[in-house]
Amino acid sequence: LFPQIKDPRGHANNRKAPGGWIAKMDSAGNHWELIGAGFRNEFDLTFNEAGDLFTYDSDMEWDFGMPWYRPTRICHVTSGSEFGWRTGNGKWSPLYPDNLPPVINIGQGSPTNFINGLNANFPEKYRKALFAFDWSFGIIYAIHLKPEGSTYSATAEEFLSGSPLSLTDGIIGPDGALYFLTGGRRLDSDLYRVSAKDSQKYASEKAAPSIVELTEENKIRRSIENYHKKSPDAITAAWPYLSHPDRFVRYAARIAVENQPIATWEAKALNSIDFQEVIQSILALSRHGKPALEPKLIQKIKAIDYEKLSPSEKIDIARAIEVMLFRFGKPSGAAKADLIQYLNGHFPSGSNQLDRVLSKILVHLSAPDAVEKTLTLLYNAKDEPMEKTVSASSDLIMRNPQYGLDIARMLSKVPPAQQTYFAVVLSEADDASWTDAQHQKYFSWIANAFTYKGGVSYIGFIDKARRKALAHTPKDKFDLFNKISGDSLLTSSGNDLADLPQPKGPGIDGSDEDKLALLDEPLQNRDFVNGKNMFAASLCSSCHQMNGEGGNIGPDLTHIGTRFSQKDILVHTLNPNKEISDQYAATILVMNDGSSIVGRLVNEENGKYFVSQNPFMPQSLREVPVSEVKSKSVSGVSIMLPWLTDRLNADELKDLVAYMVSGGNENHQVFTKK
Repeated sequence: LFPQIKDPRGHANNRKAPGGWIAKMDSAGNHWELIGAGFRNEFDLTFNEAGDLFTYDSDMEWDFGMPWYRPTRICHVTSGSEFGWRTGNGKWSPLYPDNLPPVINIGQGSPTNFINGLNANFPEKYRKALFAFDWSFGIIYAIHLKPEGSTYSATAEEFLSGSPLSLTDGIIGPDGALYFLTGGRRLDSDLYRVSAKDSQKYASEKAAPSIVELTEENKIRRSIENYHKKSPDAITAAWPYLSHPDRFVRYAARIAVENQPIATWEAKALNSIDFQEVIQSILALSRHGKPALEPKLIQKIKAIDYEKLSPSEKIDIARAIEVMLFRFGKPSGAAKADLIQYLNGHFPSGSNQLDRVLSKILVHLSAPDAVEKTLTLLYNAKDEPMEKTVSASSDLIMRNPQYGLDIARMLSKVPPAQQTYFAVVLSEADDASWTDAQHQKYFSWIANAFTYKGGVSYIGFIDKARRKALAHTPKDKFDLFNKISGDSLLTSSGNDLADLPQPKGPGIDGSDEDKLALLDEPLQNRDFVNGKNMFAASLCSSCHQMNGEGGNIGPDLTHIGTRFSQKDILVHTLNPNKEISDQYAATILVMNDGSSIVGRLVNEENGKYFVSQNPFMPQSLREVPVSEVKSKSVSGVSIMLPWLTDRLNADELKDLVAYMVSGGNENHQVFTKK
């Protein structure tokens, strides 16, 4: 019931449910069986030694800062599994009972290779590990699984990393070594080999076959999965497990039931009593039954004592209600009133995740005070600590300037995720539910939301919510609320802030040599205003000062024209890695535990290194005990991006160079007509 907003820049807008999927087929390609779905980018998959299937999935980086963004994650793909990816803002919470949670959240990145270390001549813990490759930030993670019920918990360690190290693919070779490639997106490709010092010793250890002991719950889940097809014995075999304490077992049991004709289990579902059995029954009936069942399901819901439910059970029942309403439609009369009465007194609940579901349902049902309650939360809700991931966002910024810059900007002023969620919920509340004062309060929040920093699509998502809400305002108040909501702050597309200069482009389709050839003739008659705008549009002013204006993350460029030729300035702009000042270089600290930290080493005192990791928050320093550092070295990668001028056409590029040559002086000879 969350109002759908597709990506404002068009990413995956034509991708229908259930997103990415994994299928099993025979060698001739004649028989296909869907195994799991609900992924965005499950780029590779592998099996562990017990034969369970895993994949490494990722959300879109443009969604950084949005409440629906999910970090890259390792998923245990069981039979019939669903992991809840939907296009735009439609992703399901991992807490919902109709999808499955990840084994572990990794963090920002771009999954490429994913393999099992079973055949490696490595120490035992790495032979039992899964190796996950992240292209964006150059890290190979060793994923260590631990059986937990019918699934697994996991820990991850940084097995290998480099900056840059654009990891693409890898295998365990016949000699027991790990071979991997780098490259992609027109980068140079290299082949590496990783071997253990005592390779022969580990080879002999590997020769002894290991016995894999499955947990009792794993055995139960597998036995139920045999009924994920039509079978006369399925209901008898699976039904008792709808109430099993293990979430993956309950899920497998429901999928087995749903694969049987509804006539064989509808009555059983309507007569269910146990709480989890009721929840799974409501989900199954909502997905396969007819709308006439809705009043009966509402009566079953009313019979459950909400006060006695645990926090997770409250989310389960709220989600079951949401699925029922979405599938069967909005009830009317007494049934609608019963549902509002059942939930309304428990909203707000004090739980962020539960309040998200309750707000959706109550606003959808037009509960009498749903708008006012949600509007209060819009201003007062506080975000919980960021979801724990293996790699903290700040640790990744300087590993890849291209993707790190987005993270750095977001962390400098993080959008309030919980409030953003409520803003989207309210965007489709009917106009009859609003007063003018409430609308003014809502649209004032929207205007302020444009001051936060998020991923590339953040501004566009907020604007789309704004436009949805405006469609529900009285016609005679539209212009007023349009103005209050910050319409003048945006470009015509709504995807960017209007005060940011944008190049006309198109970018020059050629090599760096082609761009340097533009300066074969001395610069003259250039446009000062356009040069200054391109300095801002290319993000130069975010990090560099020019004539007293701009950031101080990089060197002051006011006098660069007195020390370098026009071509030298352009060379170092196009290739910032060509020469990096020690004062602004990043340092790589390799820790005793094998992990690494990348940032600018600002100071060392009292047995600690002080590291600045975010160029947009240079005052925020991470303290690292010297005793925990194994080695330190200077990174060969500039924190400046190499592609900042790619959108500029020939005149814009020449105006930019002229502006830097002039040191921000509009009376300089490069601007004076001869």
